[in-house]
Amino acid sequence: MTLSAGILLAVLSIWDYPARQATHERLRAEFVQAVRQGDYGKMAMVSRQGVQLLPDDPTWRYNLACALAHGKDRKSALETLEKAIDLGFRSADAIANDPDFQSFAKDSRFQDALERADRLRDRPILTGPMAVVPATGSFGEMQSLGEQNLGWDFDTGVFAAQLKLSGKNTDGNCGDLYFNRDGDHSLLVVTNYPGLTRVKFDKSGRDRGMDLDFPNVLLPYPVFGNASRALVSGPMRRSIPRAMMTTAASRLKVASRLYRENQVWVFPAAMDYPTTACETLCSNDVYASVAPYWIVTQGRSWSDQYYLRAALEASRSLQPKVKEEIVARGHLAPVMQVLLRQALKDVKTEEDYLTSKAHPTCFPPNGLDLARLKKSAAALRTEAIPPVAGISAIQGSPVQDQATHPELTYATPFAWAFVLRSSDTNRTFLVRATGAQEYAFAAVHDEKGAAQVERVAPDVARVTLDRSVMTATNRVDVAVFGKNAGTGWGAPAYVSFAVVDPTAPYSDPFLTPRPVPAPAKSEE
Repeated sequence: MTLSAGILLAVLSIWDYPARQATHERLRAEFVQAVRQGDYGKMAMVSRQGVQLLPDDPTWRYNLACALAHGKDRKSALETLEKAIDLGFRSADAIANDPDFQSFAKDSRFQDALERADRLRDRPILTGPMAVVPATGSFGEMQSLGEQNLGWDFDTGVFAAQLKLSGKNTDGNCGDLYFNRDGDHSLLVVTNYPGLTRVKFDKSGRDRGMDLDFPNVLLPYPVFGNASRALVSGPMRRSIPRAMMTTAASRLKVASRLYRENQVWVFPAAMDYPTTACETLCSNDVYASVAPYWIVTQGRSWSDQYYLRAALEASRSLQPKVKEEIVARGHLAPVMQVLLRQALKDVKTEEDYLTSKAHPTCFPPNGLDLARLKKSAAALRTEAIPPVAGISAIQGSPVQDQATHPELTYATPFAWAFVLRSSDTNRTFLVRATGAQEYAFAAVHDEKGAAQVERVAPDVARVTLDRSVMTATNRVDVAVFGKNAGTGWGAPAYVSFAVVDPTAPYSDPFLTPRPVPAPAKSEE
């Protein structure tokens, strides 16, 4: 049997799949538990629920066949297997070697099913609801993606687009895509960037709101995108980036994947960061953590345009062969993080890049030396492409005052976040890096001087925190950098530490536990 859903093609309506993702993940976890327990009855029950949820999904159908293979109804098991093959589960070797079908090895119908799977293995599905075809066109011409061009990747919870464009050359931004996710509210003037291809969902997708807010589609070419929107009312009002790190944390998994799939995204901070334009809404930096998966800009609508345009300028300044290698490695977004941060006006040296100067919570208006940005991009050579350092593990020391709520709010390959709920004053964490030959660790956001960062091994740093000086609007960000022989420091990975305080003027209500009310007294 298989425990991974992989990339599944759309069958019912592809636009229905995002709403089914959470239920699918719950069922998959229950199925994995049943497999570990050897509970074939539960496996069958959960698989039937999966088939009901996704009737044309070959993986759930195959898992049901595996579960039925342990029962007495061999006919039903084989019929379900045949249906799974028809739907697209066509790895004959995987089926033949699956221990669930060991007792079927000499069954002629089972052998026929294996032969059919092998025969259909490389054949595209050309008719019926499983038929998915690439959208085709030329670079520089707007492309519209509909149901027929989209699959769904259940491992990440994201659309997977099929797109084939021709006419690529080395001029301008040819080969880059632009995706707007705010209903054209903050729309880039695409014609200012020769070769840039705008991609959008068709009317049916837009009518379902699939083109708004959180990025949600894998594309086979580099993507530059923006969404000048925010949740603007209610106690949970927040920018898109802060939502992805709190109320919509499941989206962070998608953002992490897109970061390594050459997608560069820019969002405004809206009311989450103090500026003259929104000082009545926010007087403090209310982000409890940061992540390298996007660029956040100070301000509200249209503040994203400056950095979006800058990223496109940097992209077209790269040497063609260098850019080709960067994209092949999936490093375009990390390289853009390096180039943009190094081009901030206050960042003059390599040492500056390892300080708070290069790592603001939100990028300031007109904050770049654009000439230096383009010069740095043009000067980058293949052998100097920096590595992408990540965080492989974080271990906290024991605490005396055990918190009643979890302190780890998320853990992704390049960003971790903690809320220090224990009242212990002194906290220690060991941060282990991965992905490079050499590492640097630095506190890049620590206005109160709460953190001490000490390297204790080539790839490990000890972070010691004085919780007593931290406030609900003063977190600590520790950045991890990596470099290899012949390269500079790469994009940052971050681990953030925050505290919450229900009595403070502002403490994120999503992260701040509400007190449990005392039971009401009954009158006698």
